[in-house]
Amino acid sequence: MKQWIEQKKVDAEMLGFEGSVHSVQEAVAVSGYPIERFTKSIVMLTSDERLVIALVPADARASTERVRKALDLTDRPRIVTAEESERYLGQQLGGNSPLNAPNATILIDPKVLERDWILTGGGDDRNLVKIPVAELKRVVTYTEARVRK
Repeated sequence: MKQWIEQKKVDAEMLGFEGSVHSVQEAVAVSGYPIERFTKSIVMLTSDERLVIALVPADARASTERVRKALDLTDRPRIVTAEESERYLGQQLGGNSPLNAPNATILIDPKVLERDWILTGGGDDRNLVKIPVAELKRVVTYTEARVRK
C-alpha cells in the first residue's frame, strides 16, 4: 500500500502500529483517533465472482441487499473469506482498503463522503491510511451509494 501511495503520488499518510488495528475497537484504542474518523471496507463477491468493496462509516454495517440494489444484481453478494481477500486484493481481511483495488467495483456510502478526512485499512492488521476525502475521490473510481444498514 505504501508503495502504491508513493507511486501514484497520493496525498495520504501511512500509519503503522505495533498493536493490531484489525477491528474498529482495536484501531480506536491503538491509534487514539475517534471512531468517527474510521471507515470499514467490506469486501464482497457477486454470484458471477465480481469483487465489490463497500466503504461505510466504522460504526455502521454494510447491507448486502443495498449493494445488490446499487449494482442491479439478481442475487445478494457474499462477504469474502480471508483467503479470497488475499487472493483477489492482496490485502488481509481487517486491513482492507478501497485504495489499490483496481479489480473491484467500489461503492462509497454518502456518510463517508461528508467527512473532510478518514482512516481506512492499510492492507494488513498493523497499518491504516489517513487520507483527505477529496483525495480519496480523486484516486478511486467509485459510485456513491447508500450501502450502510
